[in-house]
Amino acid sequence: MNESQQNEKLWNRRFVFSCLSTFFAFTSMYYIMSTLPLFATEALGGSKGDVGFLFGIFALAGVIVRPVAGYLLDTIGRKKIAWISLTGLFLAMLSYNWVTGLFFLFVLRFTHGVCWGVSTTSLATLATDAIPVKKRGEGIGYFGLAMSIAMLIGPSLGLTVLHAFNYSVMFYAGTGLAVLSLACLLGLNGREMLVSMHQKPKGFIEKKVLSYAGIVFFMAIVYSAILSFIVLFAKEIGVENSGIFFLANAVTVIISRPYSGKKLDQKGPVGIMCIGFGALFATYLCLFLANGYFLFILAALLLGVGFGIIYSLSFALAIGQVDITRRGMVNGSLLTAFDLGFALGAAVLGQVSTYTGLRLMYLISGLIVVIPFGIFYAKHMVKGKTMRVADLAIEKSDD
Repeated sequence: MNESQQNEKLWNRRFVFSCLSTFFAFTSMYYIMSTLPLFATEALGGSKGDVGFLFGIFALAGVIVRPVAGYLLDTIGRKKIAWISLTGLFLAMLSYNWVTGLFFLFVLRFTHGVCWGVSTTSLATLATDAIPVKKRGEGIGYFGLAMSIAMLIGPSLGLTVLHAFNYSVMFYAGTGLAVLSLACLLGLNGREMLVSMHQKPKGFIEKKVLSYAGIVFFMAIVYSAILSFIVLFAKEIGVENSGIFFLANAVTVIISRPYSGKKLDQKGPVGIMCIGFGALFATYLCLFLANGYFLFILAALLLGVGFGIIYSLSFALAIGQVDITRRGMVNGSLLTAFDLGFALGAAVLGQVSTYTGLRLMYLISGLIVVIPFGIFYAKHMVKGKTMRVADLAIEKSDD
């Protein structure tokens, strides 16, 4: 099945079930992310350092496995890998019930990260396969909402269940979310297009999308400065309810992703991506200048616009660079770039903040935004590459 034969309806069966499976998978991840620090310290007697290691080893597993996952998706098949990895995700969630010590928790956390890296790469590829060419930007924008809404629901759901019951019930409920994600795969139908034996890709990174991987990498570096330190910064400037930042950010992410996708499909990437980079730079400028709620919340709103545009459209543009048989490699490459950037950013910017303070660290983060903008400028603006993503895909299919 080539792309010109795909159903022009965006909300087709495969796309809807891909989004639902992604929503439940991400909800399970954010669900346990909010409660795992409490489990490690209260139930197992771990330290803050142990908690940091738990999150670090989870991210490391994703970095290691995503490129391999992309290769397997393009050679073995999306649905096979999705079934295997989501079954592993279910078993990992279930296994938290039997953890009795920190060492077992570390091993399980790494295993969970492997299953997570493969499953999310496979679900992203299944979703992009189901999106009509002419609606790719819009479709990827809506697909991103599944993750954004999960980020809103997951943490509070986990804490609510834990406070109402106990760790055992909390883990079983989280396992239920993984079961729902797995069950949604039953709604996926249709034949897959795989590479032939003589066309199998060499290596695990898609070289055609390295520029977009670079954009995602640097965006993840500056984004890590938010997730890692915004709560501490809120205390410094007298903002008592730091949770309002994440709420405001989620609102504009939910709005910006579908809107920006439509603009990409209609008018090409230059205008809307420039808005995204401008909003992202303004985010860190506002934090540098913030002394209270106003600029703090404004920064959250701008971050939602900037992150919502740049992240989802980078994937849409990258997908347009290859044919349908190599999308797994594309998703694996970009997700690996994000994981690496986030891990590196949290470590490096954390060290920077110890010498400069958080306020100046945010200004430095804003200056870093110039780097991914420069990559985008060289890719799309120097040579006047203003084609819509649909045009690019149609042109590629005609080659």
